[in-house]
Amino acid sequence: MSTTTSTMAPPIVKEVSHAPERLYTVDRAKFAENFNKRPFLLEHSLSNHPAFTMDRLHSLLERSLPIPNKVYWNAGKKRIDQRWKDRPGRDFSIEEAFRRIRETDAWIIIFGADRDPEIHDLLEQGLAEVQEMTGIPLSREEKSRQSIIFITSPHRITEYHIDKECSLLLQIHGKKTIHVFDQTDREVLTEEELESFWSFDNNAATYKAHLQNRATSFLLEPGKAVHIPINAPHWLENGDDISVSINQNFEYKNDRLANIYRANYYIRKMGMKPLPPGQSRLRDRMKGQGMRLPVALARELRELKDKMERKKS
Repeated sequence: MSTTTSTMAPPIVKEVSHAPERLYTVDRAKFAENFNKRPFLLEHSLSNHPAFTMDRLHSLLERSLPIPNKVYWNAGKKRIDQRWKDRPGRDFSIEEAFRRIRETDAWIIIFGADRDPEIHDLLEQGLAEVQEMTGIPLSREEKSRQSIIFITSPHRITEYHIDKECSLLLQIHGKKTIHVFDQTDREVLTEEELESFWSFDNNAATYKAHLQNRATSFLLEPGKAVHIPINAPHWLENGDDISVSINQNFEYKNDRLANIYRANYYIRKMGMKPLPPGQSRLRDRMKGQGMRLPVALARELRELKDKMERKKS
C-alpha cells in the first residue's frame, strides 16, 4: 500500500497544554548511576494525557502518512527471532489495521510523533528532566531527539533487536512485558553483530534462545516506563489488550564508538581479527578518525537520494 499522496502534510494545531508538573518519578541518584548502563523501571505521569487518546492518535497517523518514512506497520504473527525484513502479510490497509487493531495482529509505528506540538513539549520536558538528573548537557551532546509512538494489537510480539538511540519507553495503555539484555555481554551480543549493526544492518543482533535467562524482564503498565540503554538487546510481548507506548529518545552526536565498529567490520572483511573498542587507545583513535570522511560521504549520498525520491513522489 502506498502511504504517500503528497509531500506536504497539513499543519497540526496545538491543543490546550496539559503539561504535567513533572513527567518522571524516580530516585535521581539511581537514575544518574544507571543511565545508559543498565535498564531500570521508573514512573511517568502521561497515562491519562489527552494527547494519547485513540482519536488523537488516529489524527496524528493520518497527518503523518503523507510524509515519507514517518509511518511503519505490519500485521500478522511474529517470532522473537524474525528479521525486520520478513514482514507478515498485509492484505488490508493501515487505516483498517488501526480501526481493527484488536484483531489484526498489527504493529503501527509513528516516527517523529513530536511534530505534534503538544507531544513535542512533552519530549522537551522529559529530556530536560533527563539532563537535570544525569548532568549530561544534551543540547551539546545529542545529534537528534524524537518521540516514537507504538500502537500494538493484543498478544503481538515485537522481535528481538537493538537501537542506536538512548531511550525511555513509556506505557500509556494496556500491558506488555519487555525483556532487556546486557549490551556488554559478548555472548548475547557479539562484536561481529555490533560491527554489522553500525555498518549497514539494523537487524544484525541475533536472538539466542538458550541465553533468554540472562534478560531482565519488566512488566509495563500505564504509568510505568523503562530505560533502554544504547545497543541493549530487547524484545517485547503484548498483553491481552491494545498497547499504546511512547518512546522518548535521543542519539549522541559523538559517533566515535560507531566509527570504531565500522572500521572493525572492514578489517574483519579483510580476514583479520580486529581489537574490540577499548583495548587500544591508539588504534581506537586511528579507526575513529579514519572513518569520519567515508561516513560523512555516505550520509550525504543518502540525503541526496532521499531528496530525489521526495521530488519524484
